[in-house]
Amino acid sequence: PEPKETIKPPSAPLKGPTYGSLATNLPVSKSDQTVPLKEYEELRLKLKILESKRQEDREKYREHEKVKEEAEQFLTLRNKLQDKISDLQRELRETKRELKDSSTEQEMYEGKYNDAIEALEMMTLDKEVAEEKSENLQQEVNVLKDRIEEISVDLDVLKKEADVMNRVPDRDGEEKTPLEVIQLERHNERLKDALMRLRDVTTAKESELYERIKELEKDTHELEELKTQYIKTRDRLQEAEHAIDELKQSLDDALGAEDLVEQLTEKNLSLTEKMDEMHLVVEDLEALKELADELEDNHIETEKQLQAEIDHRDMLLREQLERVRAAEETNADYETTIQQFRELVTTLQNDLEHLRHKEVSQQSEKRTLSSQSQAMMSLNIQLQSTVMKAQAKSIDLELRKLEAAQANDRLSYIQPYLPDAFFKTENDAISCVLLFKRLVFKTDLIIKQLDQNHPISEKIMDTVPESLISVCEMRQRAGWLSDLSKRFVTFIVNCNPMTFIKMGQVYHDLVGTERRLTNIVDLLRTDEINEADGVTELQRMIAQLEHLSEIHLIQNEESHVDLFFGLTRALDLNADRLTVELTFVKQAVDNAARKENINVIEGLNSLDFDYLEPLGRLIVQAKNSKILAKKLLRHLEDLSEQALTLTFDYLHRFKMLYAISSKLCKFCYETYKQIIKYVETQVSSKEDISLGVIKQTVYNKADEILEIPESTMWEGCLKTLKSLTNELSTAFESISNETKTQKITIGVSPWIQRASDMKAEIVINHDMERKLQQHSDEILKLIKDVKIKQQSLQEANVKIELLEKRMEIKLKSEYETLEKEHADLKKEIVQKEEKRLSATKKAEMFLEDNSLLSLEDKNTNVDAYVLSNQLESLKSAIRYLRAENSYLKESDMLKSLDYSHQSLAAPSTPPLTDDDESEDEEKPTKSMVRSVVQETRTLIKDARIASATAKVVQLSSERRGGRWQSEKTLPDYRYQMQQSVLYTLKRRCEVLKEKMKQVQTSEGYTKWSHTKRLEKYKYHQRFIRNQNMFNLKVLKSLKKFTICS
Repeated sequence: PEPKETIKPPSAPLKGPTYGSLATNLPVSKSDQTVPLKEYEELRLKLKILESKRQEDREKYREHEKVKEEAEQFLTLRNKLQDKISDLQRELRETKRELKDSSTEQEMYEGKYNDAIEALEMMTLDKEVAEEKSENLQQEVNVLKDRIEEISVDLDVLKKEADVMNRVPDRDGEEKTPLEVIQLERHNERLKDALMRLRDVTTAKESELYERIKELEKDTHELEELKTQYIKTRDRLQEAEHAIDELKQSLDDALGAEDLVEQLTEKNLSLTEKMDEMHLVVEDLEALKELADELEDNHIETEKQLQAEIDHRDMLLREQLERVRAAEETNADYETTIQQFRELVTTLQNDLEHLRHKEVSQQSEKRTLSSQSQAMMSLNIQLQSTVMKAQAKSIDLELRKLEAAQANDRLSYIQPYLPDAFFKTENDAISCVLLFKRLVFKTDLIIKQLDQNHPISEKIMDTVPESLISVCEMRQRAGWLSDLSKRFVTFIVNCNPMTFIKMGQVYHDLVGTERRLTNIVDLLRTDEINEADGVTELQRMIAQLEHLSEIHLIQNEESHVDLFFGLTRALDLNADRLTVELTFVKQAVDNAARKENINVIEGLNSLDFDYLEPLGRLIVQAKNSKILAKKLLRHLEDLSEQALTLTFDYLHRFKMLYAISSKLCKFCYETYKQIIKYVETQVSSKEDISLGVIKQTVYNKADEILEIPESTMWEGCLKTLKSLTNELSTAFESISNETKTQKITIGVSPWIQRASDMKAEIVINHDMERKLQQHSDEILKLIKDVKIKQQSLQEANVKIELLEKRMEIKLKSEYETLEKEHADLKKEIVQKEEKRLSATKKAEMFLEDNSLLSLEDKNTNVDAYVLSNQLESLKSAIRYLRAENSYLKESDMLKSLDYSHQSLAAPSTPPLTDDDESEDEEKPTKSMVRSVVQETRTLIKDARIASATAKVVQLSSERRGGRWQSEKTLPDYRYQMQQSVLYTLKRRCEVLKEKMKQVQTSEGYTKWSHTKRLEKYKYHQRFIRNQNMFNLKVLKSLKKFTICS
């Protein structure tokens, strides 16, 4: 800027702070002094914000580059996918060939099986033919034997007859004639010839039969062998069929619907295979092209988004740069004013030099006061900033305390709602997860505090204290403990619900471990920790957790991620430990030789060349290994952000690297102890230091721990460390260039599964309770119905008893009326007899007429009595029918018949006569009535069956397609059958009516006594009632039958 534009009015510089002698004359307020500092702080904060934003932009640009690399990787994957597709097609062809081979083998086995079956059938036929032939030959042999026996018998008979015929009775008893002898001899010769022929024929036939039998036996043996071979071949065939079925199933599973296509395209298989291959290649290329297009679109969209964000950030940057330029301009203005003020001060100081000697004491006092005032102002600013920070921290702490109190209150309010099963099973498991997370946080906090209190990179540049070695060891143990706890956390988060519940047992074992770790954190907070004690405590905790991991942890994909992180961080922390221990060993011997003036026997040159120079190289290699471990850790973090991890193949390499690093740490720690002990003893006794002793200790430890013989000092350690760095670099290159990564699968947490199961159980319990409530309501309803029915039954019993009493009363009244009528009749009879006797006395001529008249009167009286009784019985039957009509319509026919039969068999009133003749007369009538009742029952059953079996007749007379049809299925035949059944039922009804009339006419009222009439009156009344009921039922059944027919 030009001076004219930047120079301000002269009043402006006088407002700024003045130094020296003018400070007392021009006092300046605190606000004027602090304004530039505030602006500087604001600008510095804005600059930091801009730097953080630029860092975010760089990270987004890196992500953009990663997206580009992934797109390139997808493009490179195209060739691999094509190779895989070609391999799959080759496998498909091989499976097709195997299918063809298996089908040909199946056909071959089927042909063999058919041949074997045909051979077996031929053999069985030959066997049956041979058996028939053997049976026929045996029959012929038997016939021939019978014939031989018959011929022998005939021969004997012929001999006897020849003897009788040829014998001539000689008078003198002389011998036979020569003619007879010759005839007999000739006859004997003929018989002998016949016998010889017969014997030859029989022997020949027997020999043929024996040979045939032997041949048949041989055939049977051969048939048995063939049978065994047939069984074996059948078993083999079954096995082959089973194998063929399995091959078919596998081929059906592999090919599916391609079997039809293969069968239809056997003639042009070669051409279709080529076309299919080309189509598959085209489809794969199209799919890959679509995939590439999608990736390119996504890439373009992300690029546009990133470009828009970059433009936005550039715009913000431009604004900030403009602000910075404005601030720089104002700063330049301030500098010009300050420069003018300084010039003015110098002129004034030059003017006032002659007064300095007089006011030396005053100026010194003023300077001290000004310096003190400036110090006080700076302290005041620092105090204000610390007070603001403390106030912000106190507010944050109070807010966090409020959140924690609210969370505890919420938990205490929610816990009573939880079931008891939660506290028995899930509470310990959830506490175990939280405990492991607390262990991870506290161990990370220990590492963070140790890094802040003991920065290794800074302290290595100065003199390294011995406590830094124990600090590094403590960091290494805390990191390993944190990684173990992380492994437990991931295992519990991804395990199944049963394992999650079992892990609740670990909580009680680790409560003491958490307490010990909390004590270490408290000691760190108060800065009273002893690093050696902390290392031993951490080692105990690590041993306990490793024991628990061997028992509970299972190697799976999720634990691999934590293993990779843990091993890589262990490599990082081990590299720090190696660097510190080697630096301390180097520094201890160098200080003893140079600062403590302890003589080295071999000389300082050999000390520098043989001892210090290889140690420097070791320290450089250790730092390189730390850098590579850091890179590996960053790469793993980048992969985890993308939910990816390395494959299981790299785990062995990481374990090998960790084992080498642990060996080196052990070697350095043991040699550090031995060398420091030797140097301290030599320094305390002021004796010379021998490099040979140090060299020997290094050789022994290298041979013991590293198992490498050394020719020069630190050679084995240097080789091992170089191999470690080389392996780390190769591992990093292979991992960074490797495209095969494994995606981290995140499943459902076990507590969520358990919660859903518990909710389902609660829902099931609610359903069970609802069903139980419904069942209990139904039971109550049924109990009420049963009580109501019992009450109705009791009421019905009471009604029945009342009706029975009324019936008894009515019967008694009827009986009394009948007795009265009987007495009246007796009186009338006596009067009529008296009249008849008087009439006989008056006129003998009219005796017969009078007697006839008296008989007619009796007959008329009896007929009138019978008619009146019949009328009353009919009236009572009509009343009964009207009252019971509804019941008869609904009740069953058989029950009503049983009731009528019981009423007939056991009458309600006992017989009123004791006369033997009346009983003899009653027996045939009862048997007739029973037979009539039985016939009515069978008739009703037949009528019901006929009405139920009636079917609809199809009257169309067309035959089905001109085929033969049974006559029974014709409509005429079925109609005639129904009509015949109806006719037979009608005839049976008429016969029954005639029988019932016969039963009625067979009851001669004139022959019975008066007491018998009364009994028959009641019996006849019941009979008429049952007859009417029967007639109604028969009519209903006939109506139903006619409707159905």
